[in-house]
Amino acid sequence: MKKIIYFLIIMLSLACSEKRKEINKDLIYFNSEFLAEIGDENYEKYESELKSKINAKYIDKIIYISKTIDANACGNYSGDIEIKKDSIILIYKLTSDEVCTSTSVVKATYIIKNPKEKKYKFDIRYE
Repeated sequence: MKKIIYFLIIMLSLACSEKRKEINKDLIYFNSEFLAEIGDENYEKYESELKSKINAKYIDKIIYISKTIDANACGNYSGDIEIKKDSIILIYKLTSDEVCTSTSVVKATYIIKNPKEKKYKFDIRYE
């Protein structure tokens, strides 16, 4: 009887658990650092950087990207990448249900494996 109960508990926990999407295996590191929120004295300083191109640094067999982007000030985010032929799409994904009307500026950093030392085009996608 105990085996049946344990089996049912395991099956229920597996059925009820949320399936997580695996992040791309070539993404070594992601970080999102808060810089300023609308109304802060530094916000305007960073606002001009929002329109800048994505500048990738190729270091041996990795790609280092640090980009200033805008985000919801109350949200939590995770990073991922999508590689398509000659392009890498940087994914900045909202992971929390909590959002607000305030906007913040953050510095998103991606470190990506590049074993073939290939040059890519870059774009960013918000999810």
